[in-house]
Amino acid sequence: MKTLLKNIFVPVLSNQSVSALAGNIFGTGTPVFMLHRMADKKYPNRGTTVQHLRDCLNYLKKNRYTLISLETMIESIIQQIPLPERSVVFTMDDGYLDQAEIAIPVFQAFNAPLTFFIITGLLDQVLWPWDAQTSWIIDHTKVRKLCLQLDDEILYIPVSHTANHPGNRHQARELLRNTLKEIATEKIPALIQQLAANADVQLPATAPEEYQAVDWHLARQLESQGIQFAPHSVSHNILSKMNRQECEQEILGSWQTIKKELKHPLNIFCYPTGRKLDYGSREIGILQQAGFTGAVATTPGYINQQQTSRTQLFHIPRFELPDNMADFIQYCSWIEYVKSALH
Repeated sequence: MKTLLKNIFVPVLSNQSVSALAGNIFGTGTPVFMLHRMADKKYPNRGTTVQHLRDCLNYLKKNRYTLISLETMIESIIQQIPLPERSVVFTMDDGYLDQAEIAIPVFQAFNAPLTFFIITGLLDQVLWPWDAQTSWIIDHTKVRKLCLQLDDEILYIPVSHTANHPGNRHQARELLRNTLKEIATEKIPALIQQLAANADVQLPATAPEEYQAVDWHLARQLESQGIQFAPHSVSHNILSKMNRQECEQEILGSWQTIKKELKHPLNIFCYPTGRKLDYGSREIGILQQAGFTGAVATTPGYINQQQTSRTQLFHIPRFELPDNMADFIQYCSWIEYVKSALH
């Protein structure tokens, strides 16, 4: 019933006339959306479908939203230039090949600006991230229940093998990722090897097919077509769990690499995992000293131009692109903005 009511009332309350009135009363905010993996024929349960992405962009076009780049949003705030009404921003994280081959053509078809945050070690093909490795293990094990020996407990992870319950594997992946986010960075490789042994799989030394990255040649082609690239660290390890030297290498190393490989990279950073506890004043200080103008997180929320300071540009909130239209429409509207303000 709740979903039915949302599907009925959210589009009505989000139309342009009602939104204009509500904006005058409550104020407005700009949503920044992030995407990760894309679903395709080989891996249909992996992420956002092409059709859903098209539906989202088509809704924005039909309802006279303005699609702007992340760079435009930040520069407008710095220079105090008013943003267009009903602005929406899109970003994409990591640098996997399916993102470039499946998602980017959709954005290009709608003439929608996109900022692509890339893990430079992934594109350099010297690593594949720890969270990708755990997902691969879950997807390929035939063991029904995995265990992982942590410092003070054993974590048990149920894994379903039936095609009718893909959500069980999704839950297993989320449980593992959330657990390892709390572990010291130096301990994670050994835990992943332990997990692979318990799962009875041989973890590939290099990224397998489903985790292939964009190469720098393709990145340069996409950049020439208007896609904007920016750094998402070297390895995707959590910055707050590193010492200062390691943290600087993750930030500055990724920035140096992307500047070497591309002509016009953006000086905007994307924090790995991006929760509030994953970065802090140390990381922001490193970014500011290196000349970055802002950084994006993964905490949900809006950018209100009148209330955003230069420091707050290093805490830019983002919404994960919802998997249904009712939620997407709500996030683009004054409804969610008012709810967020009340919270």
